[in-house]
Amino acid sequence: MTTTSTSTDADLAVVRGGFEAVAAGDLAAFAAAFHPDATWNHHNPDRLGGVKVGVDAIMGFLGQSMELTAGTLRPLPVIFMTDRSGHVAVLTEVSAARADGRTFADTQILFFTVESGRVRSVDQFIGDPPAVTAFWA
Repeated sequence: MTTTSTSTDADLAVVRGGFEAVAAGDLAAFAAAFHPDATWNHHNPDRLGGVKVGVDAIMGFLGQSMELTAGTLRPLPVIFMTDRSGHVAVLTEVSAARADGRTFADTQILFFTVESGRVRSVDQFIGDPPAVTAFWA
């Protein structure tokens, strides 16, 4: 992982902590990093696509993703970039497998807005929408 030299430590710590929590399976720590009314927009027309509003909906989205992949979903952050004004873009390699043998590996951008030490919103941009749609079908 690399970080741009214009990073804001507090914003990066919140975002990095979320990736670390998912990797460790610590869903409580992941949820605690979000404002109660936070949003997550999965920009893709698949079964998981659209805007999730609130921590419960975001956790449901993550839980469904983990369940459908039997825990194989791996979001690996590659590069963190920040504008020093509460926005953190993360180039992320996402991979997973399904029980029926389907797999995917996709380069995505997760764009975080951080306010007061917690995530306000995430916009998830998919690198190969048709492949990801087929994976989640």
